[in-house]
Amino acid sequence: MRTISVINQKGGCGKTTVAINLAAAFGEMGKRVLLIDLDPQSHASIGLNVYTDEVVQTTYDLIMNPRAKITDVAYKINNCLDIIPSSPVLSAIEQELSGRPARETRLISKLTVAKDAYEYAIIDSPPNVGLLTFNALIAAAEIIIPVDPSFFSLQGLRKLRETLELLEQETKHKIAVHVLMNNVEKRTLFCRDIITELERMHGSVLMDTLVSHSVRYKEAALRGIPIFQMKGVDRLKEEFLSLARELETRVSALDMVNIEDWMVRLHGPRRLKEGVLFVLDAPNAQYVHLTGEFTNWSREGIKMDKDEKDGLWKALLQLKPGEYEYRFIVDGVWIKDPNNADSVLNEFGQENSLLIV
Repeated sequence: MRTISVINQKGGCGKTTVAINLAAAFGEMGKRVLLIDLDPQSHASIGLNVYTDEVVQTTYDLIMNPRAKITDVAYKINNCLDIIPSSPVLSAIEQELSGRPARETRLISKLTVAKDAYEYAIIDSPPNVGLLTFNALIAAAEIIIPVDPSFFSLQGLRKLRETLELLEQETKHKIAVHVLMNNVEKRTLFCRDIITELERMHGSVLMDTLVSHSVRYKEAALRGIPIFQMKGVDRLKEEFLSLARELETRVSALDMVNIEDWMVRLHGPRRLKEGVLFVLDAPNAQYVHLTGEFTNWSREGIKMDKDEKDGLWKALLQLKPGEYEYRFIVDGVWIKDPNNADSVLNEFGQENSLLIV
């Protein structure tokens, strides 16, 4: 699954319009597409006629509920396009996850498990750089930055690219950047000047495709449909099909193998062809065992071996699809997996780590 986040801190740049219609364009090309509404304003959901009071689960549940899977929260729009809708409660996540481990990797952990369910995942991010946006950035191999023809957009684009460079330095997570000129009115001299300035400053990442300004996008949003379900808008449809085709030809900065490498750096259980690999970094431990529902919570558990190359304790298990609660026993002390963000309370009020295979 190729994951693309649509991001811009500036409002009014057409971010959600691009996310909706790009996802629909890939669907028109016969691709299996997932649109993830990560904006508490829920505009991508409303733009596809999906409302919070009509759905059971949203992106809030996907991020906060360790048992929630992509397939549980995705709603079918048509045969090629699904959406995970948003809700206003999503805005509370930053406070609820304050101080919690692996806050920024919750979305990528869910997408990695479902990597074969879709060919493309398009993420509509909120118009700010907070925890939700960082989840979108970590989850994505590439981003699209829609830019409308204005001086403020040029300034915002420069600041956003600086932020992305800092993120890459801190996390070693490389993201391919695509700058998309949106809401274009070529007949105006000012718009042509802005395009020239973008080419000068961001030519290496500027997309060839331009998306025109049109009130028909607002009409489509009002009706809760993508532009491809409108009549008399062939030029607009062709622009988004051109955008989708151009993205297909561009080489992504990361493929799914690299995404798996990212998950390795998080440690936690890793799904390999041979089974599920449990890993714990406990350099001073004398012995480590793994126990859980798959051992009927045996005190002996499964003995883990220390890898002399990297010093990590490891155990490889063959597990059938399902949910498994587990803990490590380190020198007789029971602990949860410190590198697995998914956990549930047990009957003793303690946390068990949760693995979904």
